[in-house]
Amino acid sequence: MNPSTPAAAPPRTVRLSVTGLSCAGCVATVERALREVPGVREASVNFAEHTAVVTGEAPARRLIEAVTKAGYGGAELSDEGGEEERQAVERRAYRRLVRQAAVACAAGAVLMVVMLTGVAPAVGQGRGFWVPVGLVTLAVMMYSGRHYFTGAWRAALRGSANMDTLIALGTGSAWLYSMAAAAVPAAFPALARHAYFEAAVIIIGLIDLGGALEMRARGKTSEALNRLLNLQPRTARVVRNGIECDVPVAEVGLEETIRVRPGERVPLDGVVLDGASAVDESMLSGEPMPVPKGPGDEVIGGTLNGSGTLLFRTVRIGRETVLAQIVALV
Repeated sequence: MNPSTPAAAPPRTVRLSVTGLSCAGCVATVERALREVPGVREASVNFAEHTAVVTGEAPARRLIEAVTKAGYGGAELSDEGGEEERQAVERRAYRRLVRQAAVACAAGAVLMVVMLTGVAPAVGQGRGFWVPVGLVTLAVMMYSGRHYFTGAWRAALRGSANMDTLIALGTGSAWLYSMAAAAVPAAFPALARHAYFEAAVIIIGLIDLGGALEMRARGKTSEALNRLLNLQPRTARVVRNGIECDVPVAEVGLEETIRVRPGERVPLDGVVLDGASAVDESMLSGEPMPVPKGPGDEVIGGTLNGSGTLLFRTVRIGRETVLAQIVALV
């Protein structure tokens, strides 16, 4: 290689928070959009977490632009505080969906009451009433469901379809038919002059509400995971060559000797070598009473040590610990 030629930049991994995912088709669309960005080597979208992991040389700004052009929202997650950033993005999206659902459902409920009580004139006889109603309905649909129509349009431009396509076709067809029947009733047989404005907005409102409830459930799961992850200490007091030192848990290996002092959490799974104490294992078994521990007994990472001091040898680390397996199952 020519010494004057600069070395190629090593690939880096970028994590993005992606909003607006509603189905597997959305996942495929976002992955395809990301892979089309120059410099991207691999892109993977996690539907459950609404995140994307991209490997390559492409800058985060270009990746976010690609996600936005595909009809979805995107924001970069930093290494530190990435989970907090993702949750903040989802909280904003949740509040927006709740507002949109409330407006659409309220408008649909009013229209339904008006139609069921007979207050509204017949579609073929009340053009002055139904045309303004159709325009107001369109405004509500654009406020509460604009993201479905833009998502469907962008998917169509890419030659694909997703759940946005289904929603846009269904509600858009209902509005167009109703508006045509209200504006030009003579073009329709008498028995076919019906308006479905309330159906269009209620469908959008209920789908928005469903998306908000799904987002809320996902947020609750994230909170539960964070509580589990916070059970594991960040450091462990390791005894090496007779000297005790605090070491990050990620750097502790198998068969290492760890000391747990009174009131501390057990950092990793192991077998007690020396000492006696009672350990609170309620996070694992639900048992409220501390369990006595002595030489030969097993201790689990994340449990809370009592008033004694324990010296134990690690037998499971990393993803093999009981706590890590619980997190994986959740």
